[in-house]
Amino acid sequence: MNRSALLLDSLGLGLMAVALATAALALSLFPQRLAQRPAAQAVVALHLNGQGQLRLWNQPIQPQQLPGLLAQATRRNANLRLRLLPDASVPWGVVQHLISQLEPSGLPLEVQLP
Repeated sequence: MNRSALLLDSLGLGLMAVALATAALALSLFPQRLAQRPAAQAVVALHLNGQGQLRLWNQPIQPQQLPGLLAQATRRNANLRLRLLPDASVPWGVVQHLISQLEPSGLPLEVQLP
């Protein structure tokens, strides 16, 4: 093989590697981006971990703080929706209890099961 053929083969393999890496990155980020709708679309994600702890806006909160925080967020945006994201290890009874506590807020509630 001559030198120009080796150069073209190397360039082709390099471009293919970059294209595959870009595709893999896009395939991993696209579903995450869909799941993390921005606050401009009025979705508030409430995470419930395996120990029963709540996280709102990536901050740990106590359950008694939740009504005040949701009321404050509702005043900012009346079209607010609440998304509950329980961890796979959380018993369904704990999830149902939390749902019953969230119902009085009157916000539309989505439960995203693991």
